[in-house]
Amino acid sequence: MLDVFLVQMDCGGFDKVRTLLSNVNLQKKNVADGQVNGLIVLPEMFVTGYIPQNPFECAEEFDNADAGPTAKFLSELANETGCAVMGAGIGKGFQGKLYNHSSVYLPGQSVEYAGYNKVHPFFPEIENFTAGDGVNLFKINGWKISSTICYDLRFPELFREAVKKGAQLITVQAAWPKVRLEHWETLLKARAIENQVYIAAVNGIDGNVKGGNSTLGGNSMIIDPQGKIISRGSGDCEEIVYNTLSDVALTQYRKEFPVLLGII
Repeated sequence: MLDVFLVQMDCGGFDKVRTLLSNVNLQKKNVADGQVNGLIVLPEMFVTGYIPQNPFECAEEFDNADAGPTAKFLSELANETGCAVMGAGIGKGFQGKLYNHSSVYLPGQSVEYAGYNKVHPFFPEIENFTAGDGVNLFKINGWKISSTICYDLRFPELFREAVKKGAQLITVQAAWPKVRLEHWETLLKARAIENQVYIAAVNGIDGNVKGGNSTLGGNSMIIDPQGKIISRGSGDCEEIVYNTLSDVALTQYRKEFPVLLGII
């Protein structure tokens, strides 16, 4: 079992995340060594918004808790909650380029546990952001998890590659516009169904997408391996979207309907 908490929010300071989580009965549990209380997932560029006017001024390092303010916050929040925390921001790349970066911190650890750079930069990112070089895979409480970011959702081969590597849960951290919410829901369901995985997709609200006037659409959701939405956020409210995932149910469904036979 794995508890997942999606923090649907407008961009803002770190205190906003703590305030939203304070409304959830998130108390540290007595867990076995190497285990955590759950997984907290934050939207794409949750502090700066997508994309800040000068992204280079907002670029940070994420490899350890002293590297930058966002890494420090993720590490602190992991310690405060006893959860694994997945944040996202603008990472410093090579040769003056940037990365759209996702970073995972665990309680009691001062170094980044897992990192992922967005493989498919969206159109406004192409000038300044470098594409990542592939999927990541990491374990939390025995679960094999892979990260994706927003526009990655439109590329099914990335999700299939993650499943080939063993992914049971794939996260999507997004700044997805309201005008394309039908695409958002349809693609999320498709990625869950075709790969028989849980999808945990967190989206921002309110903030405008660079290059247009599209307000972000919220509707963060958790989808089970059969494509059923088991938790869903609203379109315009800051809130926590929560559910408990069952690896037993996932394994059983894959056995009963072996779509992935010969693939994994």
